[in-house]
Amino acid sequence: MNKLRAWARFAPLPLTVKLMAVNILLVVSLAAVVLVAWRMLPAEADAAADVILLTTAQRTNQNADMLHGALRADVLASLLAGQAPGVTIASVRQSLRTHAQEFRAEIGRLNKMPLKAEARHSVVEAYISGLHYLAVAEQHVELGLSDRKAGLAALPVFEGAFEEAKVAISRQADELARASEQVQTASRAAAQEAQRWLALAAAVSVLVGWVCVALVARSIRRSLIALSEVAVAIAEGDLERRSAVATEDEVGELAGSINRMADRLHEMIDRTRRDAEQGAFGRELVEALEMADSEPRAHAVVARAMREISPAHAMELLLADSSNAQLERAAEHPELGAPGCRVDAAFSCSAVRRGHTLQFTHSESLNACPALRGRPEGARSAACVPVTFMGRALGVLHATGAANMPLSGHQLHRLNALGAQAGSRIGTVRAFERTQLQAATDSLTGLANRRTAEARMRQWFHEGRSFSVVMCDLDHFKRLNDTHGHPAGDDALRSFAETVRACARGQDLLARWGGEEFAFLLADAKAEDAMAWTERVRQHLAQALRTRAKPVFTASFGVTHASAAPTPELLVRRADDALYRAKAEGRDRAVLADALPPADPDLLPFAGRNASEHSASLDLQMLATED
Repeated sequence: MNKLRAWARFAPLPLTVKLMAVNILLVVSLAAVVLVAWRMLPAEADAAADVILLTTAQRTNQNADMLHGALRADVLASLLAGQAPGVTIASVRQSLRTHAQEFRAEIGRLNKMPLKAEARHSVVEAYISGLHYLAVAEQHVELGLSDRKAGLAALPVFEGAFEEAKVAISRQADELARASEQVQTASRAAAQEAQRWLALAAAVSVLVGWVCVALVARSIRRSLIALSEVAVAIAEGDLERRSAVATEDEVGELAGSINRMADRLHEMIDRTRRDAEQGAFGRELVEALEMADSEPRAHAVVARAMREISPAHAMELLLADSSNAQLERAAEHPELGAPGCRVDAAFSCSAVRRGHTLQFTHSESLNACPALRGRPEGARSAACVPVTFMGRALGVLHATGAANMPLSGHQLHRLNALGAQAGSRIGTVRAFERTQLQAATDSLTGLANRRTAEARMRQWFHEGRSFSVVMCDLDHFKRLNDTHGHPAGDDALRSFAETVRACARGQDLLARWGGEEFAFLLADAKAEDAMAWTERVRQHLAQALRTRAKPVFTASFGVTHASAAPTPELLVRRADDALYRAKAEGRDRAVLADALPPADPDLLPFAGRNASEHSASLDLQMLATED
């Protein structure tokens, strides 16, 4: 009965007091263990130190033994210096220097170790023999490097020193092994004695600790079981479960924390669910836009994403044109259509000017966007997300809904993600298209460049397509430049490009070959059709120059068909030969190459052609890079 009353007085104590009492008892037990260990430590420490010393000595002896063999290898290598591949005088000396330094250090370190008298004698003997062996090895290496025959003759002397040192090192190893075994036996005996005392002290400490912990565990076990049941219920999804423990100790505080945790879990789960949905939408949006390799396909992805964001808000994507002067609708909500924003230019939009998303609850509010007011459908809520690429405004995402019913935070987050990803993808596609256009276009005339023409010709050749090649050169172009200046020459090139562009079909390729020379690939055209086409070009050119009152110039043409040559190079050469014939016959005309003798691939074009009218030829290296 007295024990129960004492326990009843102990149970309500705070857990801190209970644990402090346990700690005091454990400290007393630990002090007893420490006292026993303190008495046993000197003997065990001495034995352990002897073991470490002898272990180190044995390791050092092993290193010396290995270096003893390495020095012998250096002596033998000195006899092969200059005779064997890779064995040089410098390498032998360097190896000897390294091994001698390490060997001297190892035997010296072993000689300085405070070993007992039993092992000391063999260590000193090995040290003396080692130094003698090292001196003989160094002398013999120098002798072998300077006089190989003398080194071979003196080899028996070296071998004697080698064997003497080897015997001394082996004797030293045996003595160290015996000493190590003795020390380890003494160390084990000391350890066993210490273990017996420590086991006794540990048993007493464990018994005391177990009793103390059992008393404390009994005081909190029931409360912890109740808390465990509540925690398991919450973990299984019963977020309405709460703990009824109302004590004022630490267990009571833990119960209150579990209850607060359950209160927060609802919010955390909802927030996690929203974040997961946002993450999934963002990943799907990025993957869909990455698969859109053109701007119209990116617009289609944006339209599908609008449906995912909200089924109750009309949306549209407005993008600026190439001049940034006007906004044009690029995409709209698949079901609800476009809200019809009245903003004409990108920087007329407040969201674009401010550089961040704007949301309006009611279009008639004082701070609402003016473009929202006065709509036939009445008051609206709206959200405007700027669409940018690398800091440059591309347009705006516009969403509207019923008044006082704006997009939720979840929906607005998705709309922001759509604006950011759409701007990034559309900007990237536009930049890539501009780069491709610049790489394939002559900057002065706007026609394709020579690289593009060569690649297209090679492609059509491999496809077996029927086409004609027209090589063209502006007549007396140098005279035009000298008379009217280079600006007039550039203008002539542009005018001629406009003329041929007006006469060409969509599948034809028009290219500036270089300087005042042009190349035209007429798809599915016979040689006769190409001749007729050149005549139309000449007529249109003459008419355009008369209309614009510009300096008059003419052009000469060489025409051939793809069937006239087995390779693109020979095909271009035949057309170029025909062009030269047109110039030789008086210029301002076209000559059909098929009427000429076949071109010899081993001969250059007509030698009489001057530098300004060089022969056109395919850039084979450029063609190779196209693969």
